[in-house]
Amino acid sequence: MNYKLCLYLPFILFYVNSFTQNNQVLYDFDQLPQTLLLNPGAEVDYDKHLGVPFLSNVYFEIGASNKDITYNNIIAPSDSAEDVLRNVYNQNLSNNDVFLINQRMEFLSAGLRLKNPKYYLSFGMYQETEGFANYPVDLANLYFKGDDQNDDGVPEYGNPFSFAPLNFVGELVGVYHIGISKTINENLTIGARVKLLSGSLNLSTKNNSGEYDLSSSIFGNHHNFNDMNLIINSSGLINPEGTERIATSSTAFKGLFFAGGNFGLGFDLGLTYHVSEKVTVTGSIRDLDFINYSNEVVTYQFNEDFILDDDTYFDPTEGDELNYWEDKFNEDYNNGLIPIDTIQTSYNIGRSPKLNGSVKYKLRDRRKSRSSSGNSAFRNVACDAGNTGDVLSSEVGIQLYANIKPNSTLWAITTFYSRELSKSVNAKVTYTYDEFSAKNIGLGISAHIKDFNIYATADNLLALPKLKDSNYQSFQFGMNFIFN
Repeated sequence: MNYKLCLYLPFILFYVNSFTQNNQVLYDFDQLPQTLLLNPGAEVDYDKHLGVPFLSNVYFEIGASNKDITYNNIIAPSDSAEDVLRNVYNQNLSNNDVFLINQRMEFLSAGLRLKNPKYYLSFGMYQETEGFANYPVDLANLYFKGDDQNDDGVPEYGNPFSFAPLNFVGELVGVYHIGISKTINENLTIGARVKLLSGSLNLSTKNNSGEYDLSSSIFGNHHNFNDMNLIINSSGLINPEGTERIATSSTAFKGLFFAGGNFGLGFDLGLTYHVSEKVTVTGSIRDLDFINYSNEVVTYQFNEDFILDDDTYFDPTEGDELNYWEDKFNEDYNNGLIPIDTIQTSYNIGRSPKLNGSVKYKLRDRRKSRSSSGNSAFRNVACDAGNTGDVLSSEVGIQLYANIKPNSTLWAITTFYSRELSKSVNAKVTYTYDEFSAKNIGLGISAHIKDFNIYATADNLLALPKLKDSNYQSFQFGMNFIFN
């Protein structure tokens, strides 16, 4: 049995994934159809919409909380995956450091107002990739340094290494959704969304426990693994024997359409409430989801304490750590000394809930010249009483975001200013403070050409001139037909 793949699992997301999906620029921006995915209770002033297939929303986000995790520091000087891992290790990270990746593409997006105009129905399908990992410092130290953390040729006895921080998830899912919003009265709009999920690929572990330490006696060294409860789940990635990767682009794509037999259900809820004519409060909770994985499932489980007796101590060779640990593992496993269970039964994964909220204050700015060209493309534009000129609205506000992860919660605070630059162009500028950056400035632009809409957003604009030195970036764009 080849366990090289298994040994890579605790580290694979450190360099492949660098997940939060805040979407602070898009949230409640210009009443775009995609804002309904962030808040099912967002206000809708148009009568129907149709997204351009595969192009109505294309989104990508990648980041690491440590500012030294950049392309130039980690990827550029590397010739192999092991070099990447070593470069990450050399940044002296902590258990609080996280890595993330998000990617989304809408295959279908549409909606229409029902016969009762208080209701707006929206539906569609999108593909989503998500990855998230905490950095487990103890395991990284053990992997690279073994029992001799001081590099003085003498092992440290009684030095515990914890498995608890080991926490990662990577998944590829297809999401089929239908939502409805209702205008309760002129002040309140509520909405809900139901989702059917097709899990294509999954790799995850969380809520682990256990410690390793080295002790000695007159009989030699003892490698002690105590209070062990460690589970790594995978679906669609590794064959049951653990000898090879089985995921291909073809099988992954089919898995988005329920071909793999991994099924899930989810819900989103949201609201918009006008406290006054100028003050509006919004809120949503998303991804109250779970998926049952049953296709090509392999679960590795350590739930027994054990001791490995040895005359030596763990001492991996620098630059050849993976082969060292693979040989060590195979030797002890083949001798029946490591109680690992390989299980091929289905498992459930709860996705990470996301919370959004905002408070915004509406401003109004009178145009210098009078226009008689008809209604604005933005139907919420109003004219002051007794004034015949158009008024372009603008808003300022604050947004709050939280993403509840195992062992941690990602959060963000965003201030924003949005403005209708003309009857057909709207812009939103954001400043976001979170774990990834203290100077994240974002920008969104939305333009209407008759019934056609095109929009684009970007985050962390100050890092764009030196993108390879940035630890976080996100981009998205989309095209829709919006009919009033």
